[in-house]
Amino acid sequence: MVRLALVLSLGFVAACATTRDSAASGSQARAVSVSPLSAGRVRLSFEPVVPDTRMEVLSVEEAQAALTVFHSAVLADRPEIRILPPTKLRLLGEESGGAWQQYLREQFLSRFGRALLPLPEDQEHSRLYQALKLSPRYMGQGVHEAARELFSSPVFLTSVVLSVAVYFGAWLVPEPLFSKAFAVTLTAALAITVGMMEVVNLALACLRLYRESEAARTPQELEAASAHFGKAMGGTLLRVLVMVASMGVAKTAPTLPPGGLGALMGEPLYAVEGGLAVQAAATAQVVADGSLILSGVATGEVASRLCGGLALCSTMNGGNGGSGNSAKLSTRYGPPHTEQNPAHNEAIEKELAAREKAGHTQLRKNKTQLNAAGRALYEQEPGHSPQSRRPDASSLRPDGVRHNTNYVSNPRDLTRELEAFEAMVRMDKRAIHELYLMDGTLLRRYVPPGVSIP
Repeated sequence: MVRLALVLSLGFVAACATTRDSAASGSQARAVSVSPLSAGRVRLSFEPVVPDTRMEVLSVEEAQAALTVFHSAVLADRPEIRILPPTKLRLLGEESGGAWQQYLREQFLSRFGRALLPLPEDQEHSRLYQALKLSPRYMGQGVHEAARELFSSPVFLTSVVLSVAVYFGAWLVPEPLFSKAFAVTLTAALAITVGMMEVVNLALACLRLYRESEAARTPQELEAASAHFGKAMGGTLLRVLVMVASMGVAKTAPTLPPGGLGALMGEPLYAVEGGLAVQAAATAQVVADGSLILSGVATGEVASRLCGGLALCSTMNGGNGGSGNSAKLSTRYGPPHTEQNPAHNEAIEKELAAREKAGHTQLRKNKTQLNAAGRALYEQEPGHSPQSRRPDASSLRPDGVRHNTNYVSNPRDLTRELEAFEAMVRMDKRAIHELYLMDGTLLRRYVPPGVSIP
């Protein structure tokens, strides 16, 4: 049995808590102090600020949206698993967990690197898994029901177990060091969004749970470990836990402004002037004074060019934050979808460009839904509004079939987007309809009988 001593500097946590309690509240993001160091490194220092108390509550609806996005990310690479429609957020085949457990393990290790704590062969029957499953009953009223919803999914729980082993295990040392660019990006994103104190507190809670559950020899001892963890979890920490677990199966590294599940984190508490670009050889070291030392990153004007206007991006695969030279919005197929969300606009433009190349006609961006004959469509069933819909991208295939696509930027909007998807299908059952996350994960698709899709 592995027994662990939590040696992370608790003095850092206490000091941050004291300073933050006395900080003035406000919604304006505080600037991160960026100090150059030797060997091309930079130090990010975070002035303590009062967190948004609204983030301490997590609703069941937010949890359901998070599970839908999370499950869809798994489905993107495992199409043989299906989601029960329309609101049952459980994966068919979860009971036979061998295949997807191995899949999740491979995904986490490929993104974060080797496991820093021993990984059980069967995560679902490990003590850590069982303790996590019991923990929602001990959580506060603001997160209790949401946690029960999240922790009812074996796939999500398994990802939390893997998160503890491959990411939070690094926090066992006084000054954790991350050498995988994906983990570096995640650490920077979490620090900028919620501050280092919350990430440290979650790491301590996860590692204590690991230590106590592994040492448990009776149901009572396992229950006590679960209670300690549950009572330590508030809304912000639960949101961070969802973010880390989801990054194990995400298609891309986390970005700021947050997209996909990152929107659960709310507006970032901090901002790096010019942005922060994490490159392939990046490392991150969390220092006991609460600062973050990074190597292999770019800040200021260079980061702004690399990130295409995002506050944080990873360039390990050539950059996922935009064009790389300018944050200017593309308008080839119509006016900007929204100037506040450049990534959404660029996704539409890119999709329509690909369709034009494939021979599609009637290329439409954020315009009223039409059928294949070009006639505007309106809601016919009573009690539904609005009366018309505006697909993000719409075109007419060479075979005469209309193809409509929408994108979800914020999981909090998922219920509304699913309703819009169902309405578009009702109004035109002869068209192809799709709903995607911004990272390309397919959430819903309707294909008319007799129609094929590549």
